[in-house]
Amino acid sequence: MLIVPMLDQGGLERVCAATARLLKEEYAVHLVVFNTTGMIYDVSGVEMTDLNLGAVDGRFGKVWNVFRRVRRVRALKKRLDIQLSYSFGPTANLVNVLSKHKDATWIGVRGYGALNSKASMRLTCGLADRVVSCTRVMEQEIARQFHPKKSAAVYNPCDIAEITRQSQCDTAAAFDRFFARKGKTVVSMGREHDVKGFWHLVKAVSLVRQKMSDVKLMIIGAGDYSAYKTLAEQLGMGDDVLFTGVQSNPFALLKKADVYALTSESEGFPNALIEAMAVGLPCVSVNCLTGPAEILHEDYGQCRDENRVFHADYGILTGVFHGDRDMDARHITEEERVFARELEGLLADEGMYRRYQDAARKRAEAFGMETYLSRIRGLVEEDVKDSASHA
Repeated sequence: MLIVPMLDQGGLERVCAATARLLKEEYAVHLVVFNTTGMIYDVSGVEMTDLNLGAVDGRFGKVWNVFRRVRRVRALKKRLDIQLSYSFGPTANLVNVLSKHKDATWIGVRGYGALNSKASMRLTCGLADRVVSCTRVMEQEIARQFHPKKSAAVYNPCDIAEITRQSQCDTAAAFDRFFARKGKTVVSMGREHDVKGFWHLVKAVSLVRQKMSDVKLMIIGAGDYSAYKTLAEQLGMGDDVLFTGVQSNPFALLKKADVYALTSESEGFPNALIEAMAVGLPCVSVNCLTGPAEILHEDYGQCRDENRVFHADYGILTGVFHGDRDMDARHITEEERVFARELEGLLADEGMYRRYQDAARKRAEAFGMETYLSRIRGLVEEDVKDSASHA
């Protein structure tokens, strides 16, 4: 059983859907979704239950919702004789461990921010049979703080073949007019949320444009970007920033860009970074927790200094950004200037650009679907056998 709150836009949702598609070829898979409203990920061929128990307001309502979800999921586990249950994200993890029947329970921790909810993490890690993290750094930190029975780091899967296929598709005429204009394009991808730090990116690109005046910026993702549009206009680049909204095929847009930029305060495992590398985009990323260093450098332990710049094996890491959301166009931080210098250097140095372009494609292959399936398969066989021996 795979348990996820929703299947709308999001990293953990995408991983859950991919896991379901991969495992259904080898196991009887049942997918449980709290609410399928806004579902965009393809899980055709997978048996699915929609609990129709989406998010509610109020403390009492939330507690009652958890109780109802737990009761429904436990009944499903009994009826379907589930051997292993794997949940994705804090709300699903809570339901999973509280609905345990005879199944081995895995909880998936896919965002570093989840570690800040100490009480929830202590409860779920204490009850789960295994904690599955998406980076080794996160696994180590969870082991240090919460002492789970068993743990594993499993990198998120990336369907290289499908991304390559979709990247060859046409894009909308309005987008094509943007790409047709002179100048290279910096791109980033993610929902409109402060954790993504997109104001840093807008400001950094405005600095790059002081020397490379035709550089453009594209941000792909859902949300209200009106404040960012205003910031871009104040920085004199309003017409050169494209906010595409959520896209069912972002890869065709990524393919037409020149450099991928990641400016997040924190990540679990940045899927979008791998996806950009899969289409051949060299990357500049802040060295935030967690994921970028493990993706961009073979020996990520060498990149522990979060305030330094590293020209790593597969991309460029810069120091993390400090401070809260700042939409004042007059305020430019030193970290933003450093990020801008690295973007500019990569765009200007053709040799370095080609080197990181080739390295990006090569590195993406290490996160392919077969590698992920092999890792999950091994853990499933180990824990199902272990669960049966203790039954």
